[in-house]
Amino acid sequence: VSLRAVPQIFLADVFAKPVNVLDSSARQVVVQATVDAAAVPAGSVELAVDLVDGARTLASATVPVTISAAGQVTVTATLTGLPDITLWDTGHPRLYTVVTTLMADGRPVHDYHVRTGFREAVFQPDGFYLNGRRVKLFGLNRHQFFPYAGGAMPARVQARDAEILRNELNCNMVRCSHYPQSEDFLDACDELGLMVWDEIPGWDYLGDAAWQEAAQEDLHDMIVRDRNH
Repeated sequence: VSLRAVPQIFLADVFAKPVNVLDSSARQVVVQATVDAAAVPAGSVELAVDLVDGARTLASATVPVTISAAGQVTVTATLTGLPDITLWDTGHPRLYTVVTTLMADGRPVHDYHVRTGFREAVFQPDGFYLNGRRVKLFGLNRHQFFPYAGGAMPARVQARDAEILRNELNCNMVRCSHYPQSEDFLDACDELGLMVWDEIPGWDYLGDAAWQEAAQEDLHDMIVRDRNH
């Protein structure tokens, strides 16, 4: 269990969605930020977003945030002008960082970092295409439970499984059997060029209406948690 201390106005979540990735003239990152406010601020609030590659800032955008009541609001900023981006691929898993900063009266009060890769994944009648290139999928199923420790394993062990799958077994995809797995494992997959088939909890069973409602909630929560991977 962890306890996180945040200011009265903070960034609860950020979704960085690359779009038009194969068109260098139309390529964008659409950034949706969820701002959570315990009270209505007295002054102005803005959202500053940067696409970062190491020490370089490749694109920036600033948008106003309107908070009329306590609670959450979603703000969207679009990053453009990205002709020189390197695409994420299994053989070259290039990642970029989106840095989102919440500004109150011109001063930063909270920031949120997410990584993203520019890639297009499409299933066609004749197969799977990654960035417009037909790719044969080779993969295995993976459970994240270990002898004596169960699922309580540190990040380095989660990452080691991804290394075995990608580098020793030559997989380019892994199926998470049969539940959402550790974000540490997904982080390692992003870094190593291992595509992930993510699944909701459950296997070989379909229940009643209450079960189906719970499954739909699981699906929603899994998408929100893992959508930046």
